[in-house]
Amino acid sequence: MITREDIRRLPAGPGVYIVKTAAGEVLYVGKALDIRRRVAAHFRRRGGAFAAAFAPRAEAVEFIVTGTEREALLLEGTLIRERRPRFNIRLEGAGARAYIRLTVHEPWPRLEVAREPRRDGARYFGPYLSASAALRMARFLQRTFPLRDCPLAEARRRTRPCLKHQIGRCPAPCRGLISGRAYRERVRRAALFLSGRAGKLLDGLRAEMERHAAALRYERAGRIRDAIAAIGGALERQRCVLPDGADRDAVGIHREGGRGAAAVLCVRGGRLIGSAASRWEGEAAADGAVVREVLLRHYPGGASVPPEVLVPAMPEDREAVERLLSEARGGRARLVVPRRGARRDLVRMAAANAEAVHRSRPAEGEEAALEAIRARFRLPRLPRRIECVDVSHTGGAAAAGAVVAFLDAAPRPDGYRRFRIRGSAAADDCRMIHEVLSRRFREGHREWGVPDFLVVDGGRGQLAAAERAVAGAGVQGVSVIAVAKEREAGGRKVPDRVYRSGRANPVPLRPGDPASLLLARVRDEAHRFAVRSHRRMRGKALRGSALDGIPGIGPRRKARLLAAFGSVSGIRSAPLDAVEGALSSAAAARAVKARLREGGRPRR
Repeated sequence: MITREDIRRLPAGPGVYIVKTAAGEVLYVGKALDIRRRVAAHFRRRGGAFAAAFAPRAEAVEFIVTGTEREALLLEGTLIRERRPRFNIRLEGAGARAYIRLTVHEPWPRLEVAREPRRDGARYFGPYLSASAALRMARFLQRTFPLRDCPLAEARRRTRPCLKHQIGRCPAPCRGLISGRAYRERVRRAALFLSGRAGKLLDGLRAEMERHAAALRYERAGRIRDAIAAIGGALERQRCVLPDGADRDAVGIHREGGRGAAAVLCVRGGRLIGSAASRWEGEAAADGAVVREVLLRHYPGGASVPPEVLVPAMPEDREAVERLLSEARGGRARLVVPRRGARRDLVRMAAANAEAVHRSRPAEGEEAALEAIRARFRLPRLPRRIECVDVSHTGGAAAAGAVVAFLDAAPRPDGYRRFRIRGSAAADDCRMIHEVLSRRFREGHREWGVPDFLVVDGGRGQLAAAERAVAGAGVQGVSVIAVAKEREAGGRKVPDRVYRSGRANPVPLRPGDPASLLLARVRDEAHRFAVRSHRRMRGKALRGSALDGIPGIGPRRKARLLAAFGSVSGIRSAPLDAVEGALSSAAAARAVKARLREGGRPRR
């Protein structure tokens, strides 16, 4: 038990506190303006139902002092995602979502689809219900306001306009065929539409159409007329939910016992343009705590923050959350609990979306499989998020690692990750497993979260490598097993089997058992994805240029040669002095001719 003396030793300032059991299990992570006072409130006799749930199990309290409440708020979220305490809200994305990314930080901005917003200088619009919905919107805008469509590095290498310019889908800014002012105007119009400012956009387009028509420039006026018609058709497909045409988001939650779902509806210009949903779990969690976790996970990554967010319940630390949202927005953002009217109806609509997401949880058989895995491997919680890692290569060449994710026993393709194995680990499966997981947890644990259960395709060696990687990354609360495939031994079949830490002998999977079937499915999906990644890498290697790997020949010189002679065959047939003239280097020209005489195979 936590004593008064333990509480007296805590600092009386802002920071984060971590409540643990005697065995070191993290029960709860919280933040406070005054750590000592907050922890004392938890362990009073009347600390509330929430504190009463974990107080009897608590044996130690650790703390991290921060400079401000805002820093404590951010640190609390990071620790919750890393350590996954039992009594905190645990939020999981309920479905794939996507954003449209406008690369305003580049010389010629372009539109592309992104899975998650980042702080990279670009503007993000969304979220959209799926990557396909975001892609359809990006294609619509590309037809209406054509922008650069290829990567910046490729555009800079171009010596003539591409095919898309010829069909009217790219203005070819790389070749100077559109002025900087005209291009920026297209970017501004695309951003207006994505921001929900379609009314302002249409007013500007109508005025421009009338100017061109008055000046007898009918072709230009016709193109603008077509853009106006296309935008009008797109607006008709968006539902108007706020008569005042305001920008607001609405959060709705649905709960059944200690778990439920949350949804965020994004409204711009009074029209519903997107939504995002998440499932959550948390013992004795208050509605305000759920709302706070949803807001902190949805916005700080870069999603556009409106001036007003409608919520069903107010978080305890409302002021700190509002300050964080205002900082992300670059202006004031406030939380409001609506009591009546259209805003209240919008919150109810969000709650109905959350209920629909909660009802779409796994079927009874899938839930039983998760429960069977939890019981068999003595997991502290239901393994709702399972990840599996596998590697694939051909004699160490084109080595690829892959991680797949399952949420509630269903594949989550937005959680799949590919890894190009670095040369030092190639041809050693255990070292490759260690590299993949080390990078997965080092580079992505904050963005992708931490799985409840980690499966490795392999045996005892792969299991040990995975456990070393997890421990080295400082990740806690992740149970790891290895699932080995069926094989022939001594004239008989050895079935699929599971290796676990602390057990000398593997445990065979029971044929037909729900847990065994789910583990085999996860393992097979990881194997399929790893092999596919390896084949893609191998295909790219086979298609590699004969100029790759020649000393002194980098991307610029390679581009210069191909521009001068058209192809590798043209370089091979060209005289040495011509190649030397193109490269301005006799040594580099001799190296190129020598390699092409050898047959042009890149050395590996």
